[in-house]
Amino acid sequence: MKDLFKDVSVFVSSLFFPNRCIFCDGLIAPFDDYCECCAEQIPFIKGEICNHCGSAMEDCQCDKKKSVNYSAVAAPLYYEGDVKSCIQRFKFKDDRNISKPLARLMFDALKENFADISFDYVTYVPMYRKRERERGFNQSRLLAREISELCGITFADKMLVKLYDTDNQHECSGLERTGNLIGVFDVDGKTDITDKTVLLIDDVKTSGATLNECGKMLYLNGAKSVICLTAAVRNSKI
Repeated sequence: MKDLFKDVSVFVSSLFFPNRCIFCDGLIAPFDDYCECCAEQIPFIKGEICNHCGSAMEDCQCDKKKSVNYSAVAAPLYYEGDVKSCIQRFKFKDDRNISKPLARLMFDALKENFADISFDYVTYVPMYRKRERERGFNQSRLLAREISELCGITFADKMLVKLYDTDNQHECSGLERTGNLIGVFDVDGKTDITDKTVLLIDDVKTSGATLNECGKMLYLNGAKSVICLTAAVRNSKI
């Protein structure tokens, strides 16, 4: 009955606020997330993936000798073209409705790549509190809450904290991105993560520096395994 009521509500809402493709913004059916054209053109990550960078194995050109502070990373999409535009609208133009469709895609990637893993907690990459107040929300937190509801993993809010502000990662070069984040994150200590498997959520993985630093702090505080899940990753062959 609950699902039926939800479906009727979505349909009625679509009569007044037409549903639009999260990628191209074109009109679509009430219960769709994206149009048929985008379904064919959007760079979905398909097949076996590289756990080190998240790219499909056929695309992977990452440096596997470079150590990372997580066990694996996955995403449903490559961060390019209309996917990049979609996530930027989500983050910088307050289009929070995008969080649910992106989370559903991420959930599909989670089931496909980590179905055999039992997670204890799902948490997210934090923002510095002043930045979060200015934006009005943390996009990674929204995604983590949706993922928690979809898969039933306990949502660990504020497990990670960002201690001070930093330059935007997209404005830094590769080495600068790593140096920009050293010592920035910490674990709040309210949740015991000793020997726990943590699902760490972020919107995008580009260099991987942010996930790496957050993962490091989780491991230093006793986590058994850290698995990362993002909406998109940079294709390592580009």
